[in-house]
Amino acid sequence: MHFEAEIITCKSGKELRIVSIGPDYAEQFLDFMHQVSNDTHFMSRYGNEVGQTEKDILAERERLNGLFEDNRQGMLSIFDGNRIIGNIVIRNVGKGRKTKHRCSIGLAVRKEYHGEGLGTILMEYAIKFAKTAGYQYIELGVFSDNKTAQGLYKKMGFEEWGRLPNAFILDDGSTLDEITMYKAI
Repeated sequence: MHFEAEIITCKSGKELRIVSIGPDYAEQFLDFMHQVSNDTHFMSRYGNEVGQTEKDILAERERLNGLFEDNRQGMLSIFDGNRIIGNIVIRNVGKGRKTKHRCSIGLAVRKEYHGEGLGTILMEYAIKFAKTAGYQYIELGVFSDNKTAQGLYKKMGFEEWGRLPNAFILDDGSTLDEITMYKAI
């Protein structure tokens, strides 16, 4: 996805930049994912599972390049200066004709920026992109105890359509369900 950078304003009035990121942002993105995954159990992996070696950075560059060069997929990040503080990825569910009408999204915002409206901004951009790209449905998964994210998704028009019991096993041995949601666009 190629998207010209835009200036956005968060709830506190601070101006930030939203950009579609490509391979040049691999190291910054991995740093972002490492921090966000350390800050909460709501991510699909722990921070120490986010690789940051040269090999990991090269692999991430390839992945980001594939998303950046694809007109139906992409990654948008919000920057405060040179630091990624929020991110959303839009991926097709499948490449075949049977699933080309569906995409999935993944959203994350740094803990210290929660409450600034960045999740809503990222969702609005993702929904607009998905419509333009020709998708008819957006899908996502959310931890069953992440009530804040569920509230955001419901506010954006998503509906629950399923639940996978014990989808996540935390390091302490406790389990959490994954709630699957969708939005027709």
